[in-house]
Amino acid sequence: MVDGGREENDGLIEFYASEALTCPRRIYYRLKGYPERWPEFLKVRLNQGINTHGVLGEILEKRFGFELEKHLILRSNRLGFEIHGRIDAFKEFPIEIKGKTSLPRVPYEQHLAQLNIYLRWAGAEYGYLYYIKLHEEPVKIIRKLDFSEFPVVKGPNFRTFEVPYDEGLFKETLRRFYTVKKAYERDRPPRGEYSYACRFCPYRYLCYPDEE
Repeated sequence: MVDGGREENDGLIEFYASEALTCPRRIYYRLKGYPERWPEFLKVRLNQGINTHGVLGEILEKRFGFELEKHLILRSNRLGFEIHGRIDAFKEFPIEIKGKTSLPRVPYEQHLAQLNIYLRWAGAEYGYLYYIKLHEEPVKIIRKLDFSEFPVVKGPNFRTFEVPYDEGLFKETLRRFYTVKKAYERDRPPRGEYSYACRFCPYRYLCYPDEE
């Protein structure tokens, strides 16, 4: 059983909703306290993403009354961990904003799992994933968007996905986190995924030491 928890964690391992279905080795290294080394090319994207969240978030807050960066905790004493998250925008249902250099035709599985955690916490049947193309000046993208059918937002360089809660996906997310927890307790890194995502990982230097 996973439910909302109090602020103190009684020694429980803390996972982040944004880590749902990501590489277990990456989560393991974060738990072990290894320093992050972000690739230089990614720092530009991270800054653009922060700016995009800020501009779009301001619209959601001021025009539609959403609370930004809503903090949540889901706890399971039985499994021995809790999940922390910050919903980009929340008002009865969650909205998650993802800035991307190219927009996907369908949502990424990891993003679905992250939003699914928020839906579980909120007890909401549906939530929304917003994918927006990254730009040096996000206002130029956002000013062309149509909010007339909100929460469905339309426009160039933007995609909206309405996502229902998925109990099976939530259980799979818990199982993946529990696997990392057991590896952490054994002090042995779990198997990595070794995918395209390795390019963007702040712990790449640990898996590919020969590149250093």
